[in-house]
Amino acid sequence: MGSDRPDDEHDEYDPEEEFRDPESDSLTIPRVSTEDAGGGIWSDIREDFESEEPAEPDISTDETDVPTELRETFWAMVLFVNGAVLTYALAALFLVFEGATRTAGMLFAIGLACTVFTARRYRHYQRYVDANDDESESDASSDAGDAAAPETNDDT
Repeated sequence: MGSDRPDDEHDEYDPEEEFRDPESDSLTIPRVSTEDAGGGIWSDIREDFESEEPAEPDISTDETDVPTELRETFWAMVLFVNGAVLTYALAALFLVFEGATRTAGMLFAIGLACTVFTARRYRHYQRYVDANDDESESDASSDAGDAAAPETNDDT
């Protein structure tokens, strides 16, 4: 009986054939030349640290488009809302795993204090903005009133 292999199968290209080691029955890993032939890892690291890097630009936050009062209020509120969320979560975990303990109550009270502080800070800022808007509107209306007043001639 004949072989199940077709006659032309041995003519197919074998990509691994050029990497076969005739002395052993395994493949060899080809050596690839690099750009820095002869350089080692220490020379590469030394080159990385010795290379001149551009200086980081100094960015001033003084010239931002956000008013100082708004920026301070925003970051204070972010800090206290994050604190409230953290303490509420911890209080809930203590309630679930340890039951109603003093620690859970204290954490809930701290979260409540953070929430109250955030609400008060928000209301304070809203009053501050409303007061400044009222002043600017009254200044604008008084300026417009002066410009709209007819000029009188006292020579008559």
